[in-house]
Amino acid sequence: MNHAQRFRYAIAGLGLSLGLGFAMPAAAQQRSYLIWLDPGKIDVAKIIGLPPAQNSPENKAEFDRVLQISSTRTPEREKAAIADQYQTLNRFLDGIDHSYVDAAHREMRLLFKEAQVEASIVLLSVRRLTSRQRPFTVWNKVRIKPCPGGRPDGTSFPSGHAATAALYAELLSEAVPELAAKFEERVKSYDESRLVCGFHYPSDLTAGDKAGRAIAKALLAERAFRNRFDETRPEIRKAFGLT
Repeated sequence: MNHAQRFRYAIAGLGLSLGLGFAMPAAAQQRSYLIWLDPGKIDVAKIIGLPPAQNSPENKAEFDRVLQISSTRTPEREKAAIADQYQTLNRFLDGIDHSYVDAAHREMRLLFKEAQVEASIVLLSVRRLTSRQRPFTVWNKVRIKPCPGGRPDGTSFPSGHAATAALYAELLSEAVPELAAKFEERVKSYDESRLVCGFHYPSDLTAGDKAGRAIAKALLAERAFRNRFDETRPEIRKAFGLT
C-alpha cells in the first residue's frame, strides 16, 4: 500500500470510527488508521488531563467566562467566528499575509491535511474518556446563545479546533520561524472563536492546544514525516513570499 492509499484509508477509517460512535477500542483504531505515528506514541490523556467536574466552582467560572464573551460579541466578530468553524489550512491562514492557494501549493495542502487527520485519530482515544457537555447545551440560570448555523455535537473536551490550530502553528513555525509570532496570534483568535460561539470552554482549548503541539512535535521527530516535511519546506516558505 503506497502513501496516498494509506492516507485515503485513514480518512475512510476515521469517518467509519466517527459513524460507529468509536465502537472500536482506541488502540485498534490507531493501529488501523494512523499514517505516520506508532500507536501509543503519544499519551495524550496524560498530557491534557481531565476537564473540571461538571458541578465544580472551576466549571462554573468557565461557564461564566464563555457567557460573557459570547453575549458581548459583535456582528463582525460573530461572522469571523462562524467562518472559523472550518478546520482548513486556508481558513487558518486568513488574516495572515500569504499567497497560499490550494491548487498552487498542493504538497503543502496534502501534508498539512495528513497531519490534521493524524491528530484527529489520536484525539479519538481521549474523547472516548470524557462526555463534557458543550457550553451552549448547559442551563446555568441563563443559557448561552450559540452562533447561528451548524452546531457541533459530541464531547466538548478537548477542542479539536484548538488542536488543529496548534498543530498548524507548530508546523508552520518550523518551516517559517520568521512568522512564528503571527502564527501564534492566529491561534489565539481561532481559539477565541470557539468561545465567541459558545462551543467550548477555555480548558477545552488549553487541552486541545497541548495535544496539537505534542502531536506536531511527535510528527516532526518521525523520520518519514520529517523527510516529507523537509521536501515540502520550500513550498511552505514560498506561500509566504520567502525563499
